[in-house]
Amino acid sequence: MECFLLAGGESKRFGEDKLLFRIGALRTIDYVLREASRVCEKVFIVTKDPTKFRDFGVPAIEDLLPYRTPLAGIYTALKVCSRDKALILSGDIPLIKGEVLKLVEDGFREPITVLSCGERIHPLVGMYSSHLYTTVEEYLREGSRSVMGFLERVGYNTIGESMLRRVDPDLTSLTNMNTKEDLAKIVEILDR
Repeated sequence: MECFLLAGGESKRFGEDKLLFRIGALRTIDYVLREASRVCEKVFIVTKDPTKFRDFGVPAIEDLLPYRTPLAGIYTALKVCSRDKALILSGDIPLIKGEVLKLVEDGFREPITVLSCGERIHPLVGMYSSHLYTTVEEYLREGSRSVMGFLERVGYNTIGESMLRRVDPDLTSLTNMNTKEDLAKIVEILDR
């Protein structure tokens, strides 16, 4: 399985680059890389600025399209993926567990499978069919930028909360780090 960590965001709400922010001895993205590397044979970082991530031990790939949306990273991942599907992950989920990623792989159904928890869909923890890169490009060229809008257009499958709880009973894997308040919650969970 090939995994692509999306690292193109601007971290505006966090106030500094959240992916490079140290939580203990590791940077935020290091936690995600560690878990992805446990279950994926290849891991890549997709970013607007590959020079920021050249010392992470995995290839850093520059976004192929100039759009400011996670879909630009998804497009790049699907375009360069050498397999028929790609695991897409946000780089700001330091509590993700490898078992959750394996659950997504094992539960994959065409064209897209993502996690859902309650009413919330998590499109940046999902498996996408590689052939969708042309559809992503068309969608972006139309001026659309919404990841959920894209999923609704092409159709998607979900792995629900009950399945997720089997490998992540406290549902901490989906905790992303957008603000310093989120950071405090993540540190508290890591300190348990």
